[in-house]
Amino acid sequence: MSKIDSYEYTLAHTVMRKAPFQSVRQALAGVWPLYGAAFAMAMGLSVLWTAIPFIVRNIGGTEEHVGYALAANMFGYLLCLLFTAAKLGHLNPRRTTRAAAAAMFLATFVMLVAAYYAMAGDRLGRPGLIWTVIAAGTVAGGAMSLYWPYLMAWVSADYEGVALNRRLGTYNGMWSSAAILGPMIGGAIVDLSTSGPVAVSAAALATCFALLYLAHDGSAGTAASSRSLDAPVIDYDRRLLLCLKWMARTSLFCSWLWFSVARTQFALRFTEMGFSETLFGILLTTFGICNFLTLTGAGRVGFWHFKPVLLFCVQPALAISVLLLVYGRTFWAFALSFVILGCAFGFAYSSHIYYGVCGNKKRSKQMAIHEVTISLGVVVGSASGGYLAGHYGVYEPYWFAMIALALGLAAQAVIWVVLRKN
Repeated sequence: MSKIDSYEYTLAHTVMRKAPFQSVRQALAGVWPLYGAAFAMAMGLSVLWTAIPFIVRNIGGTEEHVGYALAANMFGYLLCLLFTAAKLGHLNPRRTTRAAAAAMFLATFVMLVAAYYAMAGDRLGRPGLIWTVIAAGTVAGGAMSLYWPYLMAWVSADYEGVALNRRLGTYNGMWSSAAILGPMIGGAIVDLSTSGPVAVSAAALATCFALLYLAHDGSAGTAASSRSLDAPVIDYDRRLLLCLKWMARTSLFCSWLWFSVARTQFALRFTEMGFSETLFGILLTTFGICNFLTLTGAGRVGFWHFKPVLLFCVQPALAISVLLLVYGRTFWAFALSFVILGCAFGFAYSSHIYYGVCGNKKRSKQMAIHEVTISLGVVVGSASGGYLAGHYGVYEPYWFAMIALALGLAAQAVIWVVLRKN
């Protein structure tokens, strides 16, 4: 047995000796309202942000406004994440996530009013209304910094090893399953009503708030404290773990950068080619299915743990996805691109969240770093994509993504050479 394989052997058997408290079944007990809240929040976000390119376009916005809308949302998220990670890691997830859901609901309601007013009053193209939608998205992004990191810390606290992997796998499966339904719903509704997806998103946020009031999982106290985890202590190879964490972080950043370009700039180009918004929703649903299957599968099995070669495959797979959107002319070529994107995206996400929490006692900070990486990818991809498309041509965002993926692969190679265990 190799040394890397022995980590998983030790991990699994240590957890088995901790039965019944650390049993997989007990790891999932009492946590279902949290999974439901993750599903509801992801549903609201996927419906809204699938439709937002078309919403902004329909109220008179340009390609740049479309790119800036998603970038502003994630920029607000990023700024507030940096503050919460540094100053607010001690907050109780139970209260914090409820406050975040309430604030996001109010911001989405403002967005709903602005979109409805623009369409119903025939006030298309008015900068004030366009920027109100963008500003409301920014506020919602800021409030979101008090949601995902704390919810993930709440879900993962008290657990290590097999129980941790299973709990994170179920959590990832729940939010990613919303990415299967949300894009199809958002694409279909925006075909009929510009403000409709915003109303559905607000309803999903209200449902999320209600589910958080039903959640009484006992890990909330641990997630907000600095005491040791009530979990088996596993002697990880810290140098190898650090190497894999940074390799996964690079893949996660590249995945979100490319995905943010695909779901903003390609959304507009797709409809200009004669396809409908509903078909674009189906493309994102295809992505969501592959992402869901990858996340769920990764949470059920552990053969991929501590296998760096798999992380080296993420950027080349994403590059194939880019080329299919550049040179493809049929719906099926585009669908294959989103299949590849979903699988690579899901593996990068699973890898980073797993390596990030392995052996860490204070997990809210690690979850904040996870979300900062995501938001950086979205801000860079969306803002750069919108600017390049508006000033240099519709294909420039794709070549920008290709350059970023090549640099990401080179960065992984440097990380492996510098940080690997000799």
